Amino acid sequence: MTEVTDDVALGELTSTPANLDNGGLPAGLPMPRDPGLLTDMSRRRRVTTFDGPRYPFPVPNGWFVVAEAAEIHAGEVRALRYFDRDLVLYRAADGTPCVMDAHCPHLGAHLAVGGRVEGGCIRCPFHGWLFDGTTGRCQEIPYGDVTRIPPKAHGRSYPTLERNHMIWAWYHARGGDPFYDVPEVREFHDDDWLPIVVRDFEVRVAAQDMAENNVDFSHFRYVHGTESIPEDEFVTEGTYKRTVGGGGTFIREGFGLGLGVLRVTGFVTFLSSTTPLDAGNVHVRWVFTAPRANGQDAAAKAADSFCAGVSQDIPIWENKVYRDPPVITRTEKLILEHRRWSQQFYCDPIEAP
Repeated sequence: MTEVTDDVALGELTSTPANLDNGGLPAGLPMPRDPGLLTDMSRRRRVTTFDGPRYPFPVPNGWFVVAEAAEIHAGEVRALRYFDRDLVLYRAADGTPCVMDAHCPHLGAHLAVGGRVEGGCIRCPFHGWLFDGTTGRCQEIPYGDVTRIPPKAHGRSYPTLERNHMIWAWYHARGGDPFYDVPEVREFHDDDWLPIVVRDFEVRVAAQDMAENNVDFSHFRYVHGTESIPEDEFVTEGTYKRTVGGGGTFIREGFGLGLGVLRVTGFVTFLSSTTPLDAGNVHVRWVFTAPRANGQDAAAKAADSFCAGVSQDIPIWENKVYRDPPVITRTEKLILEHRRWSQQFYCDPIEAP
């Protein structure tokens, strides 16, 4: 699975019997389906030890989901950990979501631990300094007859938007502005489509490495047990990429590295965000809907199918090393194309180790 998975859409929608146990490790070819792996981390077997950095690339630049919109109300504050940073998310009094670095630039208090929302700002619990979550600038130091706020009295804020029932933050390693947008998924607001179903899980893998599954067509036969190796149309246009398969019934669009929308005609539409926890771990959120004509449980059934499929990938992802350059066959050239496309989401060229 990837920022939008096609493991189930292009593979079998039926369950794969659990394979025999090998001293506590799954037996593969194909890998067993075990949806419980998504939510029960204690069931995952991690046998590969990474003594140093696992990947030659850092957290990518891009738009990533940091919360479900319904989880946080006006005036509420949340502590988050994404992009290898401590963050604070809050909703201003008017409902606007704001994301900042968590620690006050004054003496380092965590703004989510006792901080209070006031209008569009958040007040530090330690000394009452007031910060604008949109700009990160200090608006008030409420003691000592301060007439001039020090220019360094500001924290890092992140461009934030609410769309598709999710709250998104823009991360850029050097604080650069967004260079692509989050698409509006029309089905999420169409009365002919069911209310959304959200599934989320964490995986020990980088966003780019996970996304590589989209063009690794041969793994479908060996990991997922499909009858054949699917062949898709794959195109890239700047920060956008698209895969079309199944005679046009399967369309997967990617927007940046970690955001995608998958549509399987007459079956499901779902959005995916692969949010980096750090350079080697991600928090995946999938947002599903399905046509009402398919029944009231159609979105949940589709979610179950995709989650069962990704459970076959998780043991592979969490124990693989990153080969750079890889030894590949001529038919796997799209893997190298995808790696070249991914370079644009990092500030510096990625050097092979």
